Amino acid sequence: MNTISGIKNFFSHFFTLDDSAHNIAGGFALGVFLGTLPGLGILAMLFALSIFKLNRTSAVIGVLATNTWGTIVALPFATVIGGFLFGQSSVHLSQEFQATYQLGFKYFLSKVIFFDLAVPLIVGFVISAGAIALLFYCIIFYLLRYKKVTQ
Repeated sequence: MNTISGIKNFFSHFFTLDDSAHNIAGGFALGVFLGTLPGLGILAMLFALSIFKLNRTSAVIGVLATNTWGTIVALPFATVIGGFLFGQSSVHLSQEFQATYQLGFKYFLSKVIFFDLAVPLIVGFVISAGAIALLFYCIIFYLLRYKKVTQ
């Protein structure tokens, strides 16, 4: 029961941050977006927050909540979206990624592999992470704006 009360306490503090619903939801969505993209995290989030002026606490929570598993969840969506936009099969993109992953980093940055594999995956990741972040923004904004959370 201690864990459940700790989770309830965490969410009650999250939903009572002293900021507007837009800034809290926007900060969380920015954190989710940057946490879902591979290789980005807290440092990129802090830089982006200095530009967008959103809530830092909610952004840190968003990055930490999605930093590890967000990439794994978004990978199938990224291959489908990137493959569709660049006229490639998502299965082909996944197989090529596995094959080049074994070759090492210097081959991954070669011209053919970069444009045939990395660009579709990067575009797919940006679009899928943006969609996930938009979904979380809408959920958090709705909860903050229209639902009262009691402590």
